[in-house]
Amino acid sequence: MIPPDAVAVSALAAFALNALAAFSLALLVVLLLRHPLRRLAGMRIAYGLWLLPPVAVLATLWTSPRPASTALPYHLDAGMLVLAHATPAHGATTMPPAALLLLMVWIAGSACALLVLTGRYRALRRGLHALPVAMLESVRRQHALPRTQRLAMHPAGPALLWAPRPLLLLPPDFTQRYSTAQQAHILRHELCHRTQGDAWWNLLAALLGALFWMHPLLPWARRCFQIDQELACDALLLRRHRAAPRAYADTLLLAATGAVLPLASGVAHPRQLKERIAMLAQTPRSLPRRAVGAALILVLLSGAVLAAPSPVPVATHTVAGMNPPTQDISFNNTLPPRYPIDAVKKHEQGTVFLAVLVGTKGAPLSIRQVQKPGPQPAQDLVNASLQAATQWHFKPATRGGKPVASWIEVPITFEIPPEKTSASKAAHKPPA
Repeated sequence: MIPPDAVAVSALAAFALNALAAFSLALLVVLLLRHPLRRLAGMRIAYGLWLLPPVAVLATLWTSPRPASTALPYHLDAGMLVLAHATPAHGATTMPPAALLLLMVWIAGSACALLVLTGRYRALRRGLHALPVAMLESVRRQHALPRTQRLAMHPAGPALLWAPRPLLLLPPDFTQRYSTAQQAHILRHELCHRTQGDAWWNLLAALLGALFWMHPLLPWARRCFQIDQELACDALLLRRHRAAPRAYADTLLLAATGAVLPLASGVAHPRQLKERIAMLAQTPRSLPRRAVGAALILVLLSGAVLAAPSPVPVATHTVAGMNPPTQDISFNNTLPPRYPIDAVKKHEQGTVFLAVLVGTKGAPLSIRQVQKPGPQPAQDLVNASLQAATQWHFKPATRGGKPVASWIEVPITFEIPPEKTSASKAAHKPPA
């Protein structure tokens, strides 16, 4: 019997590679286009470009067409095949040992990254304290904060924290360090983060960072994402509250801190100040230019969904110029599925449909059962089919004369001849 996770490992590896490819391409597009799009359409439109990596990764999970190519079926007669005992499965997963080791390292690294992120977040939460009542009432009264906005005290503030409801962090000396106008700038800045949904976007970015922890572009991308988020928030504040750029720049200089909080958006980081203050002197982009930028992002998102690689590629008959894979009959006929003895005794019959991902060398890379309408075959028959398929060989699909990986569907019919059924019933008929 094949271990139930054998096919899942291959499917997980296929999805991981496709997701990595989609994430890498989308991240590269974002890093290359963020500055040109910022000049064309402004900061807020350019910030929307960061939707591309998560959409590209999700597209690899959602896009799963069903394979439809059909190989020569096996029609198994219990009278011929019941003589053999079931043999143990070999090669439950056909992944090379090195590839399987890399997949395990990837999963272990992602788990460690999530544990580190969780530990840092819990440590941050333990450092939170309630605001003094006088300070809380003063801030709410002077700045008309919404009652639904929760506040807490932390030395690394001001910042907006995912908690999971947005939590506004203020330093203990907030009312002493900043003037009333500067307090208004800071609070409005954090409320703009809330309007943009940045608490949730930070969570998504952190999870993607943990999933692709080994990606070489990740540190650069993380810094670019943070600065684009802050620039978009500054642009929203200037447009919505019409703050004076010079006074707002003074606030940023005073609030600059080197602290980087997990799942939080701060007011200002020293490395961001030069770019953010330079942005304050720019004129807002016109509506037509913003519309062009938004249309470009929609085109990129649509392209990511339509062109994303899938764990289950499109059926071979829909690809022009491709010859679909076929079974290597001279080899596979020597390794037919064995009709399980228990299945014969129970008179279990039916057809098992297998979807096999055939690699460029003809070996099956992934095998799974395809569910069809109607009665489902017994699990013994499914296990026997999967066990045999791991040892098969195929003639791979070709495109332009070169072998390519592709899916093939193999139906396997298990049938007990009527005479065998009648003989079995007669043998078990009680004497009169």
